[in-house]
Amino acid sequence: MTAATASAGRQSYFLPYQQDWLNDNSRLKIGEKSRRIGWTYMQAYEDTRDAAKEGGMDVWFSSADLTAAREYIRYVQMWARVLNVVAKDLGEIVLEGDGDSAIKAFVVEFANGKRITALSSNPKGFRSKGGKVVLDEFAFHEDADELWRAAAPSVLWGYPIRVFSSHNGKECRFYQMVEAAKKPDSKWKLHSVNIVDAIDDGLVARIKGLDRPATLLEVDEFLAECRGIAGDSETFEQEFMCNPLDGTTAYISSTLYEANVSPEVPDPIVLHGTDLHLTPLDQYKPALELKRRPGGTLALGVDIGRKRDLTVLWVWERVGNVLWTVAVVELHQVRFRYQFRWLQYLLPLVAHAEIDETGIGAQLAEDAEDDFTAEKVTKVAFTEQAKKDLAVGLKNLLEDQLARLPAADVVKADFKKIRRVTSPNGNVLYKGERDTDGHADRWWAAALGRRAAFRKITGWIGSF
Repeated sequence: MTAATASAGRQSYFLPYQQDWLNDNSRLKIGEKSRRIGWTYMQAYEDTRDAAKEGGMDVWFSSADLTAAREYIRYVQMWARVLNVVAKDLGEIVLEGDGDSAIKAFVVEFANGKRITALSSNPKGFRSKGGKVVLDEFAFHEDADELWRAAAPSVLWGYPIRVFSSHNGKECRFYQMVEAAKKPDSKWKLHSVNIVDAIDDGLVARIKGLDRPATLLEVDEFLAECRGIAGDSETFEQEFMCNPLDGTTAYISSTLYEANVSPEVPDPIVLHGTDLHLTPLDQYKPALELKRRPGGTLALGVDIGRKRDLTVLWVWERVGNVLWTVAVVELHQVRFRYQFRWLQYLLPLVAHAEIDETGIGAQLAEDAEDDFTAEKVTKVAFTEQAKKDLAVGLKNLLEDQLARLPAADVVKADFKKIRRVTSPNGNVLYKGERDTDGHADRWWAAALGRRAAFRKITGWIGSF
């Protein structure tokens, strides 16, 4: 294949934003990008071309894990076939070390002796190496600062460097590099492509294999799928629209909470371990106001604490798709025997309950299931995936303004304790700040109750 033929084929195959990147011969390029727009696929073409050409160069590629490195190498092998260049797959090799500390990589070697080496994010893999450097999903590397210190000297002899990623907050090196690249005197050439830019350039038609532009309906369906993958509006903005999150921002804003406040919802019932009456005696039962609305069903969420954190029992009433807060019972440093009496009172009244069984909650959750059956009670271990399902589900309810919440400042403050953060390995986590008034316990009780309200005995209604 001649250079002219390859160039013509590239222009007809790649979408305009991909062509812009490939046609940019700047030595230092950085890209802030949406997910799902074929960036690594395109980069593999550029790297195969650069390595295989006469007088080519070694390429050192790093991604967040070996799975991504393996996928990139498959793209390299495909492009080698398309470009009709000889490429020998050397498979997985050990660059240095042994055993668990070994640095492994996948390697493809071309007829000119140049290699493409795909590593995971271990910074040591770049030490004493020279050649083109490609850092994929740089914002999600476990130790981006150390990786940059190890990789940057590799290009001092005039080699190019490519850095690209979707965003992962404003506290990481990638965000700082993007901001620096926006300055007029920057040596970096910045490319910014969000999901709407990519759609405007024909992404949906390309994904669907259409020989015509995608219709508005097809575009809307694709965007809806992207929003579904993101789970919430903030995640969509960050991972698809190139708008990084500020890690200090509350997951639930005051405005969002206030939009769901109802004057018909009572304030929480607050009991402390020093109170004389800790059980749902007749003096408390009227205060619960477990009144039924036409067609309504009750559901219960319980987050369990003892000394540092509090136990919260949140009763929702579901009327259609609207959830009314019927009661919020807060138990501060209350002995487990009295906590269980509240469960014994509330569980017969509700259609279903979800109860925190993490740590000290195990016994209460188990006793509740034994006394009221698994059809009435679901025990929930607070894994990271479970917390994500719960947090996203409750936030979606609030964004649709389908919750009716108490005006109590203490509950509002509890909802604002939740933070959405991303771990070094790229996992999205939902954390509650701890203070003297608990660990976002009201939030988690409400989230458990919301999910219980949309559960049938035989399965789930809708999605989380």
